[in-house]
Amino acid sequence: MSGSRLELSGRLSGLLREYRRYGYYTVSLLLFLLAWEVGSQLILQSLLPGVVPVGERMVAIVASGAFFSHLLDTLRRVAVGFLLAYGVSVPLGIAMGFDERFEYFFDIPILIGISVPGLAVAVIAIIWFGLSEMAAFVSVFILATPMIVFNFWQGAKSIDENLLRMGDSFELSRTAKVRHIVLPSLLPQLLAAARFGLAMSWKIVVIVELLGLTSGIGYMINNQFQLYSITGVLAWTLTFTLVMMTIEFGVLKNVERRVTQWRGTGSVNGGPRE
Repeated sequence: MSGSRLELSGRLSGLLREYRRYGYYTVSLLLFLLAWEVGSQLILQSLLPGVVPVGERMVAIVASGAFFSHLLDTLRRVAVGFLLAYGVSVPLGIAMGFDERFEYFFDIPILIGISVPGLAVAVIAIIWFGLSEMAAFVSVFILATPMIVFNFWQGAKSIDENLLRMGDSFELSRTAKVRHIVLPSLLPQLLAAARFGLAMSWKIVVIVELLGLTSGIGYMINNQFQLYSITGVLAWTLTFTLVMMTIEFGVLKNVERRVTQWRGTGSVNGGPRE
């Protein structure tokens, strides 16, 4: 009997540990909405509309079907630009981590790329390619690539050299070492870079759409700005943010959790272990 109680107590404790994060999420969200509503009541509602009117506009946008049409345009631009940047960044970051010649050659360009303002790149891309999708692809590629490369570069430099020497002892080929030692060691960087790169890519695409394209979430935010509708701006922005959060928490974090199970339970980004 005592053993059963201990087992039940252990299971309940485990469930509480597993789901307590959702409690924090809920409290945080409720406090944010409360602060928003209080702020709306304290200042002019023409500058900060309340939670209810913005929520109603969000429902109307989704129900009209216009949101999904513009969302698909934005997601397509994000996907193409991000995949190009990611595809180039993985081999380049690994090469910079293992070969000093690549490191010295690309060090300055990468640091310059990280420092360049995103708005300036978006404007230049629109001047180069006009009001076309290519402007969005190029902007994402130029701005996301240095950030992702830097992530892989530092990750490759931190790989345990004993593992590489072990690979030499077993006379592994270069390809085999990359496959069995380098890529598994860089798995956290691969996943973190994917999440970080996607977050950066959609922000860049929205800026390009806002400045010079005729469809997409950024275009609709600009459209509402031209109408001086703060409710419309907030509704389009928050609806799109909810989609991005769904991708982040519903897809990417689950994938990250599954492929890093071998590291044990706990936060995947350096947070406290549970």
